[in-house]
Amino acid sequence: MGSILDIYIHQTCPGCAQAQKLASLVQESLPGLEVRIFDLTHPNIKKPSSVFAVPTYILDGETLSLGNPNFKDLVSKIEERLFNT
Repeated sequence: MGSILDIYIHQTCPGCAQAQKLASLVQESLPGLEVRIFDLTHPNIKKPSSVFAVPTYILDGETLSLGNPNFKDLVSKIEERLFNT
């Protein structure tokens, strides 16, 4: 695939543990997709201007979701963008 799903989280975010679980599930379901998690609590992580809430899901530079989507919806959105473009 060559595509990248970036997920931005923060340690104080109550929904970010779920985002990490979703990241693992997506990686298992779409093994050709690179999934990266960025914890904004770390000082070396640069936050893109499009990230103003956590968790934020960004596929190849385009925001997919602010907040945690349903797993099936997330996979559908990813597949739609990857295979229908």
